[in-house]
Amino acid sequence: MPTVRLLVAIGPSGRPVHEDVLAEPEGRRWRLAASPGLAMGAAAGDLLRVHDDNSFEVVERGGNIAVHVSAPSTADAEVDRLKGTLESLGGWCDGKGWTRDRSSLTVFTIPFRAGFAAIESALNAYLGRVPAGEWYYVNVYDPADDSTPLNWWLEQK
Repeated sequence: MPTVRLLVAIGPSGRPVHEDVLAEPEGRRWRLAASPGLAMGAAAGDLLRVHDDNSFEVVERGGNIAVHVSAPSTADAEVDRLKGTLESLGGWCDGKGWTRDRSSLTVFTIPFRAGFAAIESALNAYLGRVPAGEWYYVNVYDPADDSTPLNWWLEQK
């Protein structure tokens, strides 16, 4: 499957940091097949307009919520348990990566129709079992301030 290169940030060196995400071209736009692991603001199913500098804007939401989950190296079994719970809500795992200290970052996509309450219940139950873990929404808050709701779900049917 093809990928699209997305701008994540400008690094400390002044050079851009990019992420290649699975996507299908639709004319001059890209439909994400997976939720990004680094680029914030989009999820699998979203249609993006990607600019020459690889910055992007979402032109159509795909109806999915993307979540990043971090875990210490000792919590792999709990991440697998969370994966099963999120799959029961219709979600899936887009990928998992490890840091130098062997902690992990796992990317999940969950259909909005599962509801925020069910999604947060599963994620908070995970935190109850893995206090050193963390989770956050990728495409629920504005990446510019990480606090302003994007409210795209208000337009979902």
